[in-house]
Formats: sequence, C-alpha cells, structure tokens
Amino acid sequence: MTAIFEMLGAITRRRKAEGGSPFASPKATERWLKHLHADSDYDAHHLLVEGLERFNAENAAPSVARLDSLSRLEDAGLPLQSRIVEQYVRNQATFRLARQALWRESWMFWSLLAEAWLGLLKEAYRRAASEELKAQRPAIAARALRYAGLVMRWEYHQARTPAESAWRRLHKIYRLVERDGYARHVLTLAGHGTSCVREYTLTVLMGLVNPLGYRAQEIEAIARILEAYPSLPLPSPVAIDGVHTHRVDLSLGEGAAVLDKDGVPGRRLRYFALAPLVRHLKAFDAGSGPEADGMHALTCQAASLIERGGVRRSRQRTQRFGRVWVAAGMERVLSALAHADPAPARPALEPWMLRDESCEGMGFALGEPAALPHGRLVAVTWDPGENVWQLLAVRWSRDEGGQHLIGTERLSRHPKRVQVYFEADVADVPSEQVSAVFLPMAPSEGGSSHLLLPRTHYRLGAAMMLREGEAVYRLRLGEVQESHEDWLRVGMDVVGREQLAAAA
Repeated sequence: MTAIFEMLGAITRRRKAEGGSPFASPKATERWLKHLHADSDYDAHHLLVEGLERFNAENAAPSVARLDSLSRLEDAGLPLQSRIVEQYVRNQATFRLARQALWRESWMFWSLLAEAWLGLLKEAYRRAASEELKAQRPAIAARALRYAGLVMRWEYHQARTPAESAWRRLHKIYRLVERDGYARHVLTLAGHGTSCVREYTLTVLMGLVNPLGYRAQEIEAIARILEAYPSLPLPSPVAIDGVHTHRVDLSLGEGAAVLDKDGVPGRRLRYFALAPLVRHLKAFDAGSGPEADGMHALTCQAASLIERGGVRRSRQRTQRFGRVWVAAGMERVLSALAHADPAPARPALEPWMLRDESCEGMGFALGEPAALPHGRLVAVTWDPGENVWQLLAVRWSRDEGGQHLIGTERLSRHPKRVQVYFEADVADVPSEQVSAVFLPMAPSEGGSSHLLLPRTHYRLGAAMMLREGEAVYRLRLGEVQESHEDWLRVGMDVVGREQLAAAA
C-alpha cells in the first residue's frame, strides 16, 4: 500500500511540474511544440523565442532530460530561423522596418540559445550535475561556442563591433574545452560535422574580416565560404616561423591580430596559419556573370582584410599633437552645438592636448586629473569660430608619466542639435519639446545613425517627431545602444519627412 501511495505521489508531483512548466520533461516539450501553431513563420518564430526566454528564466535543476528538452526546442527552431534569416537577407533592398524586426527576431533567437547552452555548460561542471552531464560536455560546449559566435556575427549586421565581454566569454569557453581535451572531438551540429575548435575558429575569422558596413548578403556569403573551406586553419599553441601569420590572446577581450615579428610566446597565445585561406579567397571562383564578379571582388576584399586586419587600436592610432577645444558634459555639448547662440553665452571651453587619433576615436593628455566618468560625452573642435564639432565618448582614463591620459570613441563626425517631441496621440509621455542630438553616420563609415535624448523621453517603439531647421521627421525609436548618464543613445528608423509649414 505504501508503494502505491508513493507511486501516486510521484505521478502527482510530475503532473504538477508539467502543469507549471511546458518544458518540465522532453514529452512536455514535444506537446508544447505540437501546439505551436501560427499564421506565419514570423509568428511561429516569435512564439518559439518566447518559449526559449521562458526556458532560460526557469530555475530548473540541470539534467539530461533538461538538455533533451533544449535540444528539441533547438531542432524545432533552426528550420524556422533559417527561413527568417532568408527573409531578412532578401528584404534588405526594401521594407526597412520589416528587416529590422527580422534582424531583432534572429538576434534574439541566437542570443537565447547561446545563453541556454552556456548555462548548461556551467552546470555540467558543478557537482550536482557534473557526472550526469559529463559525457555531453563536448556537444554542449560546441553549441555554446557556435551560438555565441552567431550572436557576434549578427552584431556585424548592425555595424556594431562585438563587445570585449563577448570575446572574453568565447575565449573562456575555448580555454575550458582545450583544458579538458575535447576541443577537436568531432560531432554533428546543424546537420554538419564540426568540433569546438572549428566553431571557435569560424568566429575568430569573422572577427578578422570585421565586416562593419557590409550588406547582410555579403556578411552571410563570407560566413558560408569560411564554413565550406575544407582545411580550416585551427589554432596552435606553438608558433612556427614562416607558417603562422596571426595570433589570438585568450586572456584579452579582443579577436585575432597579425603576428608581430618580435612576438614572444605565451601560455594563452594561440597561432593561426592563414596564408592558405587568404590564397583561397583571392582565387575564389564563383562562376561567371556580374554576380560572380561581385563575389570575387568581395572575397578578395575579405582576404585583404584578413592579411592586414586585427591590428590593435594602440597600433592603429597615429600620433597627432596639438590643442583642441572641448565641451565636456551634455549641457555644454548642447550649448556648443547651438549654432544660433552667441559665442559669449556658451560655457567656457576647455583646451585639451591631442595625443593620437584613429578612425575610431582620439586620445588626449591632460596636465591634471579631470572628473570624467566613462561614457561622458565630449564635443571637440579645432576652431570654435568655425562651429565644426565631433562628438566622442570617454572610454578609458589612466595616469602615466605625470599626465592624465584619456581615450575616447568617436560617435559622430557631424552631430546636430535638434528638437524632438512626441506625437499628440502617444499616451503617458512628456508633452514638451526638448533638445536632443542627432548623430548621423556617413555611408563610408558603415554605421547607423543614432539619437541622443533625455532618459525621460524614451519609449521603445514610440513615434517621435524630430525638427531640424524647416524640416520635420517622423521617427520610430529603436533599442537603447548606450546610457550616457541621464541621456540615452538609441537607434531609430525614419518613417517620414515633411516641411514645417506642411506639418503645422
């Protein structure tokens, strides 16, 4: 009788767990997937993304069953994701709003899968679940590396450089699989044979190509060519003169770089022999016709980027000394950008000594320390009378040789002060018109235009009006890119434009 009650109790507990979570067991996950009906691939994909979000939010004990549930979600999601990506790439020339939504859906899918598999990998090394999941570590780690790399690749679609934290996470996973000896363990993933080291290498190579400003079709084409290359150059812990051309430091938050002639060995340095891959890209045969010519030009450009790519910022910067005038802090930045204001009414500008400059930013040397938190916005000009400004953000500071060194990243070469306000039919938002800063990005720089506005005036997806001179633009606010104290730098889509008289 006791055994019967125990069995009934176990059944009750299992049903209660299944009722509380659609992913409590592999069978429960299958039932949830069978009811995943929607009117379109996009809607079905969105439901699956929500499911992955819920899966990651559950505080469930790791187990082989949990891994099986995640695998079923992955198997169901990958074909949908493939079709969503195909739509996204196809819609680049048209439907700007649609392509942004498709990009966001794809990025969320990769991000949630990366988070889920990384969480399982962590649990596979903890005492509670380590023995049960030990045999699955190579498969889990390969997926964690693959999806982390895809998240980084999707950042390139938005002309964003992957964050240092993303590179550190990737290097940390690879160090783990190398240490435990299954880096080259062959397994099947997404229908193809692969390994942890191969997935890691593909991400490193995309980082060397650094396709900022490339079109979506070009980024995905390069990725396919790299994935199809039969003799993918894998990392080696020992450098061989005349063979290895690049290296990556697993202790840093950055990708690979060209190998120095005076390079020294290191415990966390890994070396790549990329000369054969470069020759393959330069000689790549895509057939005949205009499209083939364009593909050949693309692969040659990718080869050139790999050959000279990856040089660290400290070597990219050119020494350039001289005095510039700086307005530090958002209040002073707004005043500096106000063309109509008389010069005496502006806050006093500070003279800073320029130390070096690159395409990405500027370095300064100050005689004494200044209270400049990271992220502080600064406007820079060589001549205040010309009213030509650049907008930068402070990224690092340190004391060296009696000087206070400042490193900044350029956000825009042509910032513009504008007025913004919400449309009358937008509920629960401030009604007043306020100043903001429009950050246009030149097409040659391969970036996206952003808007700096007060934190109080941000609503994701809200319609906002932007006035610049006699023109009024209707915007749709996108995601927050970065917080600058009480100001937010956000993405946006321009929905329409009209002259002020017509708008009135």
